[in-house]
Amino acid sequence: MTGRRLDRCGSSRRLAWRLARRLPALLLLTGAAVLVSFLASHALPGDPVMLMVDGRAADPEMIRRLREDAGLDQPLAVQFLSYALAVLRGDLGQSLRYGGVPVTALLTEALPVTLGLMAGAAALALPLGLTLGLAAADVRRAWPGTALTIGSVLALSTPPLALATWLMLAGSGTPPWAMAALALPAAAMIARLTRTQVMEVLGRDFIRTARAKGLGRVALLLRHALPNALVPLAAAAGSVAGTILTATAAVESVFALPGVGRLTVQAVLARDHTVAGAAVLVFVLMQIAISLTAELLIGLADPRLHDDGLRDDAEAP
Repeated sequence: MTGRRLDRCGSSRRLAWRLARRLPALLLLTGAAVLVSFLASHALPGDPVMLMVDGRAADPEMIRRLREDAGLDQPLAVQFLSYALAVLRGDLGQSLRYGGVPVTALLTEALPVTLGLMAGAAALALPLGLTLGLAAADVRRAWPGTALTIGSVLALSTPPLALATWLMLAGSGTPPWAMAALALPAAAMIARLTRTQVMEVLGRDFIRTARAKGLGRVALLLRHALPNALVPLAAAAGSVAGTILTATAAVESVFALPGVGRLTVQAVLARDHTVAGAAVLVFVLMQIAISLTAELLIGLADPRLHDDGLRDDAEAP
């Protein structure tokens, strides 16, 4: 019992240490995300004030007052500072397309759809990718590896819009097919990584020793090779999540799902600067959160990877 408590204490210390060490970088990344969203909102063509009046006749004095109220008459650096302070307060502005509706309300409604879609895609991609990767790692048969290489190249090179359109036509637009459109490229990436890592583990001495003792191929793969390959696979979680994230806009648009991706596309087409910038901020922050979580979990799964600045109690003087 005491040993388990010490293990939990050590894990908590490692987690806290890794988080503290990465806090400055996390703050810098968050600031960069805010800057990217600000620049994205200003990169759209069109004048936000003219979008506010929606083509109605407006005298120059009214235009000037609207620009002053929106802070658009200030230098770009001042506008960014005001935007960053507003983001810290949780104020993402108001939508131009929806007549002044708070952007936060739009994102709050759309975010659960996107998160649910991504979770379903991950639930499909992980077992499928691991299974295909393990099958292709069997060096006694060359054809699974060849088939995996061809299939993964096709899945990763097919544009998300085209893949989503094909699956929508095949599945009559049902949500499970939307999850499949996101899952297939991610599964291809997981399968290729799994095959590479498992084949590397299969070449180690302890695998040869276990094989010499008569351990079967399936047991070698599941009990020894796969667990030792999971940490490098977890390190690629950020790339896999990025693959899913970048495809959400196309998939949600094709399947008419009211998520953040579709909201972003609609905002760009309508030149809704505030919504587009806020949506970019949400996507970047999601990517940062996923990458950070994966890194912290890797540190807990493999204590040998913890930072040199943290020593176990047994090593402390």
